Parts: sequence; C-alpha cells; structure tokens
Amino acid sequence: MDVECNPIFSEVDKLISLLGKSKLLHILYILHLKEKPLSFSDIKRLVDSSSTTVSRRLRELEDNNLVNRTSFSTRPVTVYYTLTQIAQLLAPTIQSMYDWVENHNLKLI
Repeated sequence: MDVECNPIFSEVDKLISLLGKSKLLHILYILHLKEKPLSFSDIKRLVDSSSTTVSRRLRELEDNNLVNRTSFSTRPVTVYYTLTQIAQLLAPTIQSMYDWVENHNLKLI
C-alpha cells in the first residue's frame, strides 16, 4: 500500500528542529512576553545564555523571518530585536507550551 506523505510534514519537521535548538524557543518566548523591542544584552540576560549562543540563535531566527533586527547609527551601534508578524502568529502556540508545562508541574526526564 503506497501512502503519500503530506508535504507539510517536512516543513513541520524543519520548524520543530529549529525550535528545538538551545535557547531559541526561550528567545521567541521572551520577545513575545515583553511585547517591545529588546537589545541583544537584554535577551542574553533574560535567557541566561552565552553571547555566542544568543548571537547564533538570533541570526537563525532572522534568517527564517521570525525576528526583525533593527540597528540605529549610534555610537556604539544600537540593535533591537522584535518578532515578525509571522512569529507573532506562532506566539500563542509557544505560550501554550510554557503554560502546559507550568500547569502540569512537568519534570521530564
């Protein structure tokens, strides 16, 4: 029996793989919670991660059109990050995952 795989499955797999990267989901969650542009240092502090990890994740989010990066010609240069419109549509799903874990006092192994 031949079963044709739905093409959307591959895209969902890619999204899950991206969201599963260290600190990436937390960055999206923080940007959603704060509802305002955040600087790199704010994000780094709020997700409690290294500069390298935060920088990589922000670049991946930007490359996948989930985060907007806005820089200002100040000295030093000021950069702020916000969720894109498409990421804002994903935010309720992310919020529900955090709520689910908190509401069920989950301690996964």
